[in-house]
Amino acid sequence: MENNWTITETKELFDLAYKAADSGKGLSFAFNKMAAKCGRSLNSVRNYYYSQLKMFTLIPGLADDLGIKLVTGRRAEFETFSATEIDELLAYILTEKAKGVSVRAAIATLSGQDAKKALRLQNKYRSMLAHHPKKVTAVMDDLARRGVPYFNPYKKAVVDKEGAPDNIQLLTEYISRLDEGEAGSFLSLIKKLM
Repeated sequence: MENNWTITETKELFDLAYKAADSGKGLSFAFNKMAAKCGRSLNSVRNYYYSQLKMFTLIPGLADDLGIKLVTGRRAEFETFSATEIDELLAYILTEKAKGVSVRAAIATLSGQDAKKALRLQNKYRSMLAHHPKKVTAVMDDLARRGVPYFNPYKKAVVDKEGAPDNIQLLTEYISRLDEGEAGSFLSLIKKLM
């Protein structure tokens, strides 16, 4: 099929996109539906949509003249974290992890079960661990100064109020990483020592 689009097809594509966005579905839903209807590839439909959207942006009245509703305001403003928010996020997760709470559970609580907010918090936490270890270490140092137990993600250990690793926690984590044979040997050794 030729790649020429009629005005009717263009209107239908933008109508599908508008309805999909209005009902909470993604634009890919509209692209798939239009591709199936007109026999074009999904990529062709997507590319055409964005090229027309760019044209409508450059010539603002054209979409109105054609009776086309554009999907607007789909993407929320990008929110950055303040330094205080980062410190609070790190401190909260590290102290909750020290209590045995998983990172995912801590984030779920912090986000109020909001999936988008949880993903944003998780991404920031993981990014801080990977790319900003000095900042993470500064937060851990602050927790240690205040006598708050925390989890050190680099040493994979809980640090108690005195700033020393929790040996029982370390031992438990070590044993949990052993396979069945290694665990049996380890426990035999402990029995001999007692």
